[in-house]
Amino acid sequence: MDAIDLKIIQELTRNGRMSFAALGRRVNLSTPAVHYRVKALERSGVIRGYQARIDPDAVGLGLSAMVAVDTLHRLDAVVETLEGFPEVETCWSAAGTTDLLLRVRVPDAPALERLLVRIREIDGVDRTRSTVLLATRFEREPDPAAVAREAPAAARA
Repeated sequence: MDAIDLKIIQELTRNGRMSFAALGRRVNLSTPAVHYRVKALERSGVIRGYQARIDPDAVGLGLSAMVAVDTLHRLDAVVETLEGFPEVETCWSAAGTTDLLLRVRVPDAPALERLLVRIREIDGVDRTRSTVLLATRFEREPDPAAVAREAPAAARA
């Protein structure tokens, strides 16, 4: 991956619906060259897909929370069960004071309480700790071009 690929990723992160022609103008490449590079980034798994970003409030999911899950055993089985919970948006394995960290979205506090009860009923879950998220101040995709610029010279070598 070179600097042009990083710039393509940066532009598509800002606007994933940009045409190849418009993208080519932004990165100074022909439309066929941009098309080739984007397809190569997709085949290699760097670009995993394109999706609409939904406003959770607009679809009735106004409450977000982070839920720390401590397990007794069977971590993979717990994760497999959590995959079936539509309220669980993201599930991370964590090192430190918890085994799993979940980002969940629900309509309201009673729905969060019901979800927490369901999570605690999963075989292998020891306990949960929750933090309600009040507002998203910003959210973004990683920008590898910016990270590369900020990395110390020794790390880039």
